[in-house]
Amino acid sequence: MSVRGTFFDAYSRLRGHRVAAYRAEYEKALLSESGETIRRNRLRLVLDRARQDIPYYRDLAVGPQRDVFDELQRYPILTKDIIRPNRERLRAPDIENRHWYTNTSGGSTGEPIQLIQDREYADRSAALNAVLYGRMGYRFGQRQYRIWGSERDILQGRSATTRFWNFVYNSEILNAFRMSPETMREYLRILDRNPPRLLVCYAQAAYELARFALEHEIAIAAPQAMTCSAGTLYPFMRETIERAFGCPVYNWYGSREVGVIATQLPGEPLLWIPPMAQHVEIVDEAGVPVPAGVEGEILVTSLSNLSMPLIRYRIGDRGALAPSDDGIQRLTHVAGRNVDTFRTRDGTLVDGEYFTHLLYFRDWVHKFQFVQADFERIVLRVEPSRRFSRDEAAAALQAALPEILPQVHAVLGPKCQLEARLVDEIPTGSSGKHRYTICEIGGTQAA
Repeated sequence: MSVRGTFFDAYSRLRGHRVAAYRAEYEKALLSESGETIRRNRLRLVLDRARQDIPYYRDLAVGPQRDVFDELQRYPILTKDIIRPNRERLRAPDIENRHWYTNTSGGSTGEPIQLIQDREYADRSAALNAVLYGRMGYRFGQRQYRIWGSERDILQGRSATTRFWNFVYNSEILNAFRMSPETMREYLRILDRNPPRLLVCYAQAAYELARFALEHEIAIAAPQAMTCSAGTLYPFMRETIERAFGCPVYNWYGSREVGVIATQLPGEPLLWIPPMAQHVEIVDEAGVPVPAGVEGEILVTSLSNLSMPLIRYRIGDRGALAPSDDGIQRLTHVAGRNVDTFRTRDGTLVDGEYFTHLLYFRDWVHKFQFVQADFERIVLRVEPSRRFSRDEAAAALQAALPEILPQVHAVLGPKCQLEARLVDEIPTGSSGKHRYTICEIGGTQAA
């Protein structure tokens, strides 16, 4: 084991973490048990916990069934709109003993929520990541870069704590939220000068960087593997990324609410769903399960969060399950939402995810959409929550603008104008997806 790995294990044990133990548990289970058995056992634990201890689920009065999958079907679908007013009733009574913390949903829906997670969930998530990265040929302590969104780097800089943990993990974040031609050249120099074993990337950022490298004929030392997430990895994007970086690219699908949902692995062309972490259902608009191979809404039941169980949670994406004869669930594809990349007049690219983070924790917002109408003009459309009157929402929007505008200027320049308006409804695109960032500058719109 590396020096970093030894230090991390010792520190984890000292602080009461069980990452190493959970990783060993997962590796053993995957070797000795079927995927269905692993999933069934974890699901039984979650449903028993929910029925006995969680007020929201206890009030549903769903009785135990002999078959745990039949029992699951008796629970109603859980949505963000249900979670918000029931947050306290969804939390476990013993969370004070579980080292709990608050997390938020990702900004991709424009409707963030606050969730409760705990040390066990965090440790199990870290253990699962280690198992998955290990399948890709990566071991803890080997060099890793993350081309990842970090609005804090743009607005505040890096903390000493962040620098310390980057050292321990032998990891470095290259900010994906703003990539100018100069920063992309610098990123490529960094990657070539100190080649990583693993690259963990926003899909759109990896694509833009790969396209830049190919256009400028910049060679890159090939890493062992790349993972791409936080956006749809289209085939044309994968082909470009693999051509530029010269390594396998694995599609990684997850969320802040539940962690890793599915990923590609060596020898797994489809998206492999970890049976110890998630149970996935695909349903139609009426909430009825659809056959394998048929696209529908994705429901996720988290199998590792006992402080705030999410059962049949509507994640907000669409996909299809593949037929299975080994008990492992696999997604054939995921149809997420579109993210447009914004850009400045000098060619700097600004990942659309940056803007979705600007409206976190706004309870007066139901949906929002940033539109780049021109290099120096952004239109923010806000569909207010029905819990607020239009006058209340208008006042809240005006009060928020002095906070939002400087953050827009930080990436698009001080001359950029922000036009904010309330709308009755933000229509979905022709694909049925909510587009929460749109770039109308010629040639930059998402498909």
